[in-house]
Amino acid sequence: MISLQQLNAMPAVQFVVALGGIFEHSPWVAERAAPRRPFDSRLALLAAMTDVVEHATAAEQMGLIRAHPELAGRAAVRKELTADSTREQHGAGLDACTPEEFAQLQELNRRYNEKFGFPFILAVRGYDRAGIIGAFAARVNNTVDDERRVALAQIGRIAFFRINETVDVPLGAQIMAMHEGLAKHSDERDALTCTYLRPAHIATAQQIRDFMLAASLDVEIDAIGNVIGRWRCGDAHAKTLITGSHYDTVIDGGKYDGRLGILLPIAVAQHLRQTGATLHCDLEIVAFAEEEGVRFKSTFLGSSAIAGSFDFSVLDNLDGDGISMRDAMRVAGHDPARIGEIARDPKKLAGYVEVHIEQGPVLLDAGRALGIVTAIAGSVRSVVTIVGLAGHSGTVPMGLRRDAAAAAAEIVLAVEKHCSTAPGLVGTVGKLDVPHGAINVIPGRCELSIDIRAGDDRVRDAAVTRVMTEIEQIASRRKAKIDVQRVLQAAGAPCAPALQQQFADAITRVGGDASPLHLPSGAGHDAMKMATVTPIGMLFVRCGNGGISHNPAETMTTADADIAARVFADFLLHFKSS
Repeated sequence: MISLQQLNAMPAVQFVVALGGIFEHSPWVAERAAPRRPFDSRLALLAAMTDVVEHATAAEQMGLIRAHPELAGRAAVRKELTADSTREQHGAGLDACTPEEFAQLQELNRRYNEKFGFPFILAVRGYDRAGIIGAFAARVNNTVDDERRVALAQIGRIAFFRINETVDVPLGAQIMAMHEGLAKHSDERDALTCTYLRPAHIATAQQIRDFMLAASLDVEIDAIGNVIGRWRCGDAHAKTLITGSHYDTVIDGGKYDGRLGILLPIAVAQHLRQTGATLHCDLEIVAFAEEEGVRFKSTFLGSSAIAGSFDFSVLDNLDGDGISMRDAMRVAGHDPARIGEIARDPKKLAGYVEVHIEQGPVLLDAGRALGIVTAIAGSVRSVVTIVGLAGHSGTVPMGLRRDAAAAAAEIVLAVEKHCSTAPGLVGTVGKLDVPHGAINVIPGRCELSIDIRAGDDRVRDAAVTRVMTEIEQIASRRKAKIDVQRVLQAAGAPCAPALQQQFADAITRVGGDASPLHLPSGAGHDAMKMATVTPIGMLFVRCGNGGISHNPAETMTTADADIAARVFADFLLHFKSS
């Protein structure tokens, strides 16, 4: 492989020689891309080269298409393929066709060439022979203009894989570029919104699949839409370490929430495989299809399916357009009846680890790039309704009022007071409403929410008890009726001490920090579901802008992505299953 730094620095003639084979028999693509240097990632290099093709003349584009060989065609039989094409066709098993398959391909090549006048082009990575023949048969029915566009798109995909095999890039820069690439897929033009099984979500899954294929992983998309990349260690009895996170987003979200836990492990796996490293267990990188619950108001769809705790009743949930989850899955090509097959056998798992941006300011304030999660906070959520007595704001004396908003204000302060007594304990009143309020009316009704979280359920429950006790006192003192309805109680998920220690050891080996920072996670993560079937661990990565998340201002640095990737690589190489 050649480094991107070398490519950026070398004379244009050498640049063309190094990359002349990325586009089949077409060094002119590299020649025209050379003046656009420097490039900061493989994806930036690919974008420049595909832009050259896009702006080439129609004759040049057709020459590029015709430079490609037929699949299992005459050039393959005569062994006249380029080294790249030989490797690609061999990887798809096209040099091991049965006589029937070979005959099918020859007939398809004949029909295709008669209709279009150029060879059928398919980036075959990720396909088996049956899939190739199926795609071939379907595309014979395209129009000439449509097929020309598809052929050029497939040439771009071939170039993507070839660049990944040819060019070495620093981990941090590559990870950041991958995030930018995924962020181009959105349900909204001016914001990043990627909700379950919308077109942007499906396109995101396909790009993640290609990232995994480029890392030489075995890839599948399961019945719920999880994208899974496997690296088998070669030991048939080895357990599987799972890592991953979710690729859906909130509405107008950030680029790194969830996705860092997918893209960083892919980049690390690609780096380790290209350097000839071996693992002591099988590795699964899982891009969970859904965690946020935006479209169908049901969270953790992907991880609950893998953990064997999927709630099949949510298949009947409707989105804002009246489409059921079940129907949306079928339209996307998924089979709801097969969700039960996704569940993993806990006896075959070595653990689950997740890399995630912190989504808070602790690491930023401490000046630390990384932190080890001790536990994921459990949550108790309640909806509170306060009924007092409405009255004229000018005629009712202060001492005679039954002001619902004043009672609500006391409750807000009670939550703040009782949730400030222990590390990792937090309480939030996120919704506060005075229905039908008016500037000259004493509020007679107020509604609010309470969310209390802590990594230790006992600490959280004690705070809940104290808050509820004070609410009763407020109701009595203010002569108000206060109704509290608990709407959620989720247990916390402690991280396995052994996995915490292995992350700590990796941080020490890579960065020299003998006392890594440990902290709880106040946000929920897919790891909570996975904790029901296997030990979990989490590595937090610092995010900027005050730790803001679920927001377009969510950010992290290339340097932090790089150190996190190097720590994760070290963790994998030294991983020991308990």
